Amino acid sequence: MPPKSTQSNQSSGVTSSSGYLLTCDPPMKQFIIHLNDKKSADKKFILEDLDARHLLIKGDVRDEITRKVDEWMDENVFSTIERVGENLDTS
Repeated sequence: MPPKSTQSNQSSGVTSSSGYLLTCDPPMKQFIIHLNDKKSADKKFILEDLDARHLLIKGDVRDEITRKVDEWMDENVFSTIERVGENLDTS
């Protein structure tokens, strides 16, 4: 995904930045915000929270976010195959 840019008017005091537009579902967005909140102020990567499904993030953390999301998904996705062969009788 190519970086998206935000332009600014220097006379207004707004700074410009570039990053990636991240589109995800609301639960994933909350996880990514949680990752951002755990970082110190100088390491935060969310440039702007746009709406319920979109974040503008710094481009240099894209791989880190992908890795953390993959780890989170691996930890939280339950597969019925893991239960094959177990005695599930509850009587």
